[in-house]
Amino acid sequence: MIYPRNTLFVLACAPAMVAAASAADFPTRPVTIIVPAAAGGGGDTTSRILARSIEQEMGWTVSIINQGQGGGVVGLTSMVNAAPDGYTIGLLFPYAGYKYTGQATFEGSNFSPIANFNGDSSSLVTSASSPFKTLAEALDAIKADPAKYKIHCSGGCGSVWDVPVAGMMMDYGIDVEKITWIPGQGAATGLQELASGGVDFQTVSLPEASALMTAGLVRALGVLSPTPVPGFEDVTLAGEVVGHPVDGGTWRALGGPAGLSAEIAGTWEEAVEKAVQSESFKSAMQTANFGIKWMNTEDLAALMKRHEEDTARVMAALGYGK
Repeated sequence: MIYPRNTLFVLACAPAMVAAASAADFPTRPVTIIVPAAAGGGGDTTSRILARSIEQEMGWTVSIINQGQGGGVVGLTSMVNAAPDGYTIGLLFPYAGYKYTGQATFEGSNFSPIANFNGDSSSLVTSASSPFKTLAEALDAIKADPAKYKIHCSGGCGSVWDVPVAGMMMDYGIDVEKITWIPGQGAATGLQELASGGVDFQTVSLPEASALMTAGLVRALGVLSPTPVPGFEDVTLAGEVVGHPVDGGTWRALGGPAGLSAEIAGTWEEAVEKAVQSESFKSAMQTANFGIKWMNTEDLAALMKRHEEDTARVMAALGYGK
């Protein structure tokens, strides 16, 4: 059959027209956010706060699926394998350490960054009975004899809290491989061990340590933030001791599988931005003691690149992958 020339033009353009329409109308059904963490933790709590705010601001229906098996590997794998249509995305967080512990080989190219919405700085804390009153005193002592000290990682070592602290110590001239890094099942159990004298220091976020700080059982020596942390303005900034600004800790963002179109990613980015700016989101995050850290797609991509580079440097110094 021979079609008129204008009909052939319409047929040729049809796929592009459908794609444009689908991007403009997105979403036409409920969307899903995969959370590579168990229910009740920080990743789950912040993701649910964000999802509620997106529903309120955008009118979308958002489902949360928890896949924390394998320390988050299962959930991240599901994100990577999802169809790049925007209907299934997930929570992104510092992922580069998996490669060095042999759990997975995730790289930034496996994901389509969307936007960052949460960030909490890592800190170094010690027990109230510790002889160290300042961060400088503690770092000097560790530098002089690193094998003498035990540091609790809060979760698995080589992760969001201890890697930044180890990097800060490296900048101070400390041989971090000689330190005994103690893995744990979370911040709460680690803080109890710290308070009882089982370890010398712990890497943890200030909000997680705040209850025992208020009770006078633990003391924050320094925080890896370039600016004072709201509610913890008296805690020393690590940069003041090491001589340059230090910014390290966890970040939480939304990302999709590789291949997500710029249009769909942009729609999600707009949704996250509106949610983060909403009073309901700000109030819920403050009540739950989580920091708000907005980054657009471009800035998130740059953060992921720095994260991979910083993690490679620190993990090599800690002896992973030998």
